[in-house]
Amino acid sequence: MKNELMLPNPLVKKYVPSIKNGQAIDLGAGNGNNALFLASEGFKVDAIDINKDAINSIKKRSRELKIELNAKKIDIREFPFNKKYDLILAIQSLIFMKKSEFKIIISKIKRSLNRNGIAIISSFTTTDASYKRFTAERKPVEKNTFYSKGTKQYWNFLEKNELKKYFINKKFRILSYEEFIMKDNPHEETPYPHQHGIARIAVTLIK
Repeated sequence: MKNELMLPNPLVKKYVPSIKNGQAIDLGAGNGNNALFLASEGFKVDAIDINKDAINSIKKRSRELKIELNAKKIDIREFPFNKKYDLILAIQSLIFMKKSEFKIIISKIKRSLNRNGIAIISSFTTTDASYKRFTAERKPVEKNTFYSKGTKQYWNFLEKNELKKYFINKKFRILSYEEFIMKDNPHEETPYPHQHGIARIAVTLIK
């Protein structure tokens, strides 16, 4: 019942049994569901997020559920990546950075994965409704990257198969890859109907 309340990402739930505990990190942990689920399954979890309220909420929930994890407020771009992990999550958390920064973080994720470890990454694509809106309103600051004065952050969008290309080499095996359109949550308060274009990958380090 405890795990069901956490509602982890489907790919997280799918691949956790093949890892059997270990070190895990959730980059941009958000509501903490994935981090708390992993910690409840026996993983030693680092959960980081730039949002102070998100981190405080994760800490509060971990105390209530009597689950141990390490939650820290920090920008992903400033995280040192000074140890190896068996599971690395970056689920819809690398969107808000420039393309050049995105590439750096992907490289750090690749270097920080243990052999036979798994990385699960998802991000927006150029099929996203926001991308179409940005291209109509402003010029990119980098390729497929825009700055929003309203949200005071960058928005980076991936081209078709771009996320997959970062992992096409002899060191990694792609376990799953998909690109799809997801409609906005009907329960969310949004100023206009929209949809998200998403690329999602799970990879393992084999060498």
